[in-house]
Amino acid sequence: MDENNVIEIEDATWGQQVESSEKPVVVMFYSPACPYCKAMEPYFAEYAKEYRASAVFARLDVATNPWTAERYGVQGTPTFKFFCHGKPVWEQVGQIYPSILKNAVRDMIQHGEECIRKSTPIGQDITGYA
Repeated sequence: MDENNVIEIEDATWGQQVESSEKPVVVMFYSPACPYCKAMEPYFAEYAKEYRASAVFARLDVATNPWTAERYGVQGTPTFKFFCHGKPVWEQVGQIYPSILKNAVRDMIQHGEECIRKSTPIGQDITGYA
């Protein structure tokens, strides 16, 4: 992966790097043993380079950062989630056609702000734990 365009994030840095980001953030939740993740990484890095002026691209290892993966309901890898102002606005699970991911990135950059304005927030602190 081209580390210049894709940042590695962790549970501890999630808030600063995703929730506080001024730009939209595209996160690839992955696991090191996942062959589908490895297949998608070159495309993810390519789009990170192409769209670096408009969005932040990040990876999160679910094996070492289970809290964030659980918080956002990640149950398989790779899972791609897009965030605007810290709120998830789109997701895709599994190995997908690279063109689908690229179109989604482009659409999110163009329309992500509109999506946030036209949605009703639900508290993300709701869990099944008492």
